[in-house]
Amino acid sequence: MKIRQPTDEQNRIIGHDGNIVVTAKPGSGKTYTIVEKIADILPGLPAHKGVIAISFTNKASDELKKRCKYRCADTKQSFFGTIDKFYISQIIIPFASHFTGKVTEFEIVDRVHPESRFSPLFMESREAPSFENELLMEGLSEGKIFLDYTGKTALYLLSRVPGVLCYLKAKYSHIIIDEYQDCGNIQDEIFLKLIENGITGIAIGDINQAIYGFTQRFPTYLAALTKRSDFTHFELSRNHRCHPGISEYSLCLLGGSRIIPEEKRVYKVCVDGDESALARAIDHHINAIKREHNVEHNNQVAILCRTNATVSIISKYLQTPHKIFNETELDKDTSESGRFFRDLISSRFDDSVFAVDYAEQLFSEEFEPQKYRTVLRLCQHIFSSPIEELRQAENEMRELARLVCTQQITKSSVTHLHTVLNDAQQLKNYAPALDNEINLMTLHKSKGLEFNVVFHMDMYKWIIPNEYGGEEEHRQGLNLHYVGITRAKDACYIMNGSRRYRIKYNDFVFAEASPFLEQPGLAERRYDVAW
Repeated sequence: MKIRQPTDEQNRIIGHDGNIVVTAKPGSGKTYTIVEKIADILPGLPAHKGVIAISFTNKASDELKKRCKYRCADTKQSFFGTIDKFYISQIIIPFASHFTGKVTEFEIVDRVHPESRFSPLFMESREAPSFENELLMEGLSEGKIFLDYTGKTALYLLSRVPGVLCYLKAKYSHIIIDEYQDCGNIQDEIFLKLIENGITGIAIGDINQAIYGFTQRFPTYLAALTKRSDFTHFELSRNHRCHPGISEYSLCLLGGSRIIPEEKRVYKVCVDGDESALARAIDHHINAIKREHNVEHNNQVAILCRTNATVSIISKYLQTPHKIFNETELDKDTSESGRFFRDLISSRFDDSVFAVDYAEQLFSEEFEPQKYRTVLRLCQHIFSSPIEELRQAENEMRELARLVCTQQITKSSVTHLHTVLNDAQQLKNYAPALDNEINLMTLHKSKGLEFNVVFHMDMYKWIIPNEYGGEEEHRQGLNLHYVGITRAKDACYIMNGSRRYRIKYNDFVFAEASPFLEQPGLAERRYDVAW
């Protein structure tokens, strides 16, 4: 595999020995830099040591581990996984007995009976923290790990069992956390405890891609790291994904661009009418836009909306073939097994993923040959099953999850898997768009994806941002707009109608443009056109 040479920015990060916080722009080669950093660290470690590499999703974690292996990095002593998987496999399960005095098998609990003494943990109005901790520890003594409280449980053990920090320091030299802008206070506190205990910390994120404020995850903690004296702040500022015209527009949106690109690739399109008129306008212009930007297939194009209501309206009136990416109950399942089932189904639909590749991501043929052979057999059965008969491979999927997941398979995830496999419409949601289909989804669902051409909807006052939400909502709206623009590699069309739909009142009103479109410098960096 050909290894490209790092940029000067990337080399400074790779070669630095201490604590690092990296703020990275979209398309700046963040994952490549992490891989090179890990490949630089591992050869200098003792044979028994590795690194902790935490990603936001299982899919991202698998991709990171795979790329490190391709880079010839010896990953067998390292941890690759999500933050919940780290809490459970590296802190809770190994050290619960040190606190409870019992050695037991654990199950992951995502709900309890209303009359259970643990029911306060699942109520909107929860008990005081001290009582909460008592319930969590009682649960551990009975072999229960509460899914929504893995972070609090891990933090409590980390604070009360001295051996945890000693164990982690002996086993790992570095902790690397990607997407740090989406960390909450517990993740941040645990990260800093490990740093204070002598593990080198590396935090990577983009403050301007923090769009999950509704889940109480804010970029505050990433920003705070950039100001700490024990961390060196680096930037990955060059966008390798987007056309310079898009990159400069997005930087100007955030107040960071001084360059007016020679070639503009952001368009503000005004259409007389509501969302139905916008859909018809896209139909009318799509072929010309594809020719202009050398786009071969419709699935290289995306329509991104702020709300599901807009997705529905656009879908109703858009004549060009398209695919809506709706959420299923399995999508909403936050358990480890739920996430695993999603990734597995998506991989089965991906023609570039083969059974042997998927198995190799899960277990090493060299170091775990027996498990690897079992997993490979299961993967071969799943990946060879016709899509229309995939429901017949449900037992193999469940068996595979039991081998792979560190947590007990939840009943709800099994139920959600069964529902998806037996519902052709839901199952199709995990398939990529066909060559002739435009991608249609919400802005939140688009994070991490990229398309040649993007049609960015819902840039209206009261929508992006929600002006009733205060300063934080304003920031979330700005970040969401930034994410939408930077999904486009070649061209971004911001679509505004003269009227818009109000879901709350089920009516249409005069549409005012979002104040984000009026920020200084943006008009000079885009084309304003009428269709």
